[in-house]
Amino acid sequence: MAFLSQSGPHTSKESVLWFYWLVLLLTLATPCQATVSPADKRVVTIGVVADNEPYSFFEGRNPSGFSIDVLREVARNANLAFDFRAGSWPDIYAAFMRGDLDAIDGISWRPERAENILFTDPYHFREVYLMRDSARYLPPIQHLEDLEGLKVGVVENIFYLNSLQHEDLDIHTYDTLPSLVRALAFGWVDVAMGPRLTLEYLANRAGFRFLETVTPAPLEHLSREDFRIGVRSGNQALLQRLQAGLDAIPDERLNNLRQRWQEFGGVSAEQGARLPLTSEQLQFLAALGPVRVGFMDDYAPFSFTDGGRTLGLSVDIMNRLADLTGLQIIPVRGQWDELIPMLQSGDIDIMANMSYRPERETFARFTQPYHTIPNVIFTREESIDYSELRDLQGYKLAIGAGIYYEDAVRSILGPDNLFTFSTQEPMFQALAKGDVDVVINALHSGNYWIHELGISGVRIAGELMLPGFTGEDLRFGVRPSLSPLADILNQALATISPTEQRTIETRWLGATARSASSSESRQITWNAEQTEWLKQRNHIVRICVDPDWSPLEAIENGKHVGLSAQTLALFEARTDIRFVLIPTASWRESIEAARKRRCDMFPLAMETPERSRYMDFTTPYLEVPNVVMGRIEAPFIERLGDLSERPVGVVDGYAFAELLQQRYPAMQLVPVSSEEDGLRQLQNGTLAGYITTLATASYYMQSLGLADLKVIGRVPADWSLAIATRNDEPILNGIMQRLVSSLTPEERDNLESNWRNLRIEERVDYSRFWQTLIVGLLITALLFYWNRKLGRLNRELAEANEALSRLSVTDNLTQLGNRSYFDREFPRSFQWCQRHKTGFAVAMVDADHFKKINDTWGHEAGDQCLQALADVMREHFRRETDRLSRFGGEEFIIFTSYEDASDIMDRLERFRTAVANRQCDTCQGSPIELTVSIGLAYGVPEPTGSPAEYLRQADQALYAAKGNGRNRLEARQTGRKT
Repeated sequence: MAFLSQSGPHTSKESVLWFYWLVLLLTLATPCQATVSPADKRVVTIGVVADNEPYSFFEGRNPSGFSIDVLREVARNANLAFDFRAGSWPDIYAAFMRGDLDAIDGISWRPERAENILFTDPYHFREVYLMRDSARYLPPIQHLEDLEGLKVGVVENIFYLNSLQHEDLDIHTYDTLPSLVRALAFGWVDVAMGPRLTLEYLANRAGFRFLETVTPAPLEHLSREDFRIGVRSGNQALLQRLQAGLDAIPDERLNNLRQRWQEFGGVSAEQGARLPLTSEQLQFLAALGPVRVGFMDDYAPFSFTDGGRTLGLSVDIMNRLADLTGLQIIPVRGQWDELIPMLQSGDIDIMANMSYRPERETFARFTQPYHTIPNVIFTREESIDYSELRDLQGYKLAIGAGIYYEDAVRSILGPDNLFTFSTQEPMFQALAKGDVDVVINALHSGNYWIHELGISGVRIAGELMLPGFTGEDLRFGVRPSLSPLADILNQALATISPTEQRTIETRWLGATARSASSSESRQITWNAEQTEWLKQRNHIVRICVDPDWSPLEAIENGKHVGLSAQTLALFEARTDIRFVLIPTASWRESIEAARKRRCDMFPLAMETPERSRYMDFTTPYLEVPNVVMGRIEAPFIERLGDLSERPVGVVDGYAFAELLQQRYPAMQLVPVSSEEDGLRQLQNGTLAGYITTLATASYYMQSLGLADLKVIGRVPADWSLAIATRNDEPILNGIMQRLVSSLTPEERDNLESNWRNLRIEERVDYSRFWQTLIVGLLITALLFYWNRKLGRLNRELAEANEALSRLSVTDNLTQLGNRSYFDREFPRSFQWCQRHKTGFAVAMVDADHFKKINDTWGHEAGDQCLQALADVMREHFRRETDRLSRFGGEEFIIFTSYEDASDIMDRLERFRTAVANRQCDTCQGSPIELTVSIGLAYGVPEPTGSPAEYLRQADQALYAAKGNGRNRLEARQTGRKT
């Protein structure tokens, strides 16, 4: 209006004319279906079948499925609003014919129906197909007679069942389609017959990627069913509107919807772009550093070791999460019973292949499942007729040690015939030899070992079905102190697109007999870009190595020797590349040569954040255990933290020097010039420990005769060794990756065995003979004197051993028990109370706002407060059965037995009050007020109870105490009352 007021009448008329022309042009340009105004949108009640996956079903109150997606497209195009009414087919069909519904979905045209119903054109044809296990041979099927001699599975009361029975076939019926798919996966039938889209949807959802549809069922006119939308006669207007909505759906869109439900469970195949992280999560990841991930090394096809590499579905999923989040992963291989204690003690950060159980919440934060698999009964006994676990009474049964259903199986079958195995291979070898009758195991893992070991006559008797155990849900377990990482991994898992997930699953679960490894042809051919790159450099690649890292690699008499030299010899035999050594005097000098581009690659190196700035890395082709060496009298260590603030040597520039410094900032790492230099310093007492590989330690201990050294511990991460290439030559990295991928499993095994089977050639040095004789005479002369001192030395040694034993379970700061003490005494105390049917109490004590004390007064003042807290704890808990332990940081644990629950609560309240009334004096002369929150779990342990449950309840009570204001006691009764 303001614009028009500034113009004359003529200008206003021209503006109005232009406005009308614009409206006319917009009207002509609008598609015809848009001419229906929103006011004309009609609500249409439509009947759909409730339990007809993947066509129509309900998730809560929301309808879902392929047909539902099609109907939503129709509603959008036709300006309709569907009111979905769900039920069984007979119910919704009767309601439709009574006039209670405007339309019905999924109806097929029949002459008798056409008298009272108007039909749209079909939007889908449901085809009846045959499905098989891709690892089993199925002859060509063109006629029903071709199914003779095969066990054919179908759903009971299906409309084509009579046609099959007339052919006198071996028919096995199942109550539902999911049951039919599982029967095929377990080998109970040879072929399954059912609707193609539904069979493929259910197989993919269950993770049975080895099942495949092969051909239409030979049922003639019964093998094809049309899906339409129907309205009652006389409602031609609604029919036209529905048909117009269907016609407006492009064929490409229909095919995309069909593929989404057939292969990806209804999720868009393209879903999964970038990972949305908050600024706090990004800061957390930036400060995190490398994380150590535990993989079971015999849990094929999910994680296993093949040719020195860690492979499997879980490994691929973890690598994809690392790509999405930017995490650097250090794989740690081991058995279940080795890795779980490492997660509990913080020596690894993440555990793969882990199923959720409530009692595990005390030491792990779980992601959502990334795969779920059924646990089944493998047996060679034809006499076993299995329907429930009690049917296995009297048979010798094998399960994995520590598996999450072990207690449930033991409680039903008892301990007499139950055998546990820490690894998978010997468990199935026992089945092959007849040492056990039954193995309960995950379907895919069991199939792998049966094929790998060539065990014949094995069948699946049934599926393990126990209350609360629906299958093995594979998750990642994150140690609690890194709980934000669990949320980040969950977000990353949700970001993996269905296409990626399907590709990974198909790679490892594509067939029960699928080989776990593959290799390229021995002779490598290059693409045009790689050929040109090599031609420009005369097929020469310059290498730098560690000159003193035998037997892995070294320089001897100017020549490259060791395992990496053998690897490059294999590469030269299958290509026209020549590897030229650039000599260096130390590993540090080799690193500098690579930085300055005097050499093109390292044949054996581990990826670190620092090296990634100037080198690219292939996938690892060798993994070597990492160990801690010590003097012969040194005690064995449980974790690297036991060496905090003591000098520990590592070769200057080695990968683990960088990684360990990030992980253990309190560790006093001392760089040494070479392996021999480090071992000599350890021998003469300059170092308290020395970190190296098991291969090099074995080599030098033999070659140098270092009999006074030993392995005192294991570093919870192995050397994952790859080829490193200069990052300004990406083509070279692609060339070397091709070569690494070409290594066969046999070649990888041979390379690994070379360092495991060391042989040091010895020559007799006669010049030392007389020296040895003289030393022997001197020893004999001193023998008498030594015998006199022996008694005194033995007494001193016994005292030293006693002190050492006490120190090994004592926290240095508070002089309370440490985590090792807790791990040893906690289950003992619980079992004593369980056996004597007396009360057991565990209290978790946490200093309130302790971070604020450290930030305000400094760590020295914080340590003094913890010492004062420990003193108060000792004053109040002096009874014979009282056990005190520092659990970690500012968290303590008290566990004891009791007769009266009120007594233990009174003692804890008095302790809490005493802490609050005692101020902590600091070196700065200012007292600090300190309070504690306490979570108590108590009760008489049940026979089936576990100490982990008490610890979990105490932890939850502690959270409640903090949530309710701190400086308070919260208690939870866990067992029976006293």
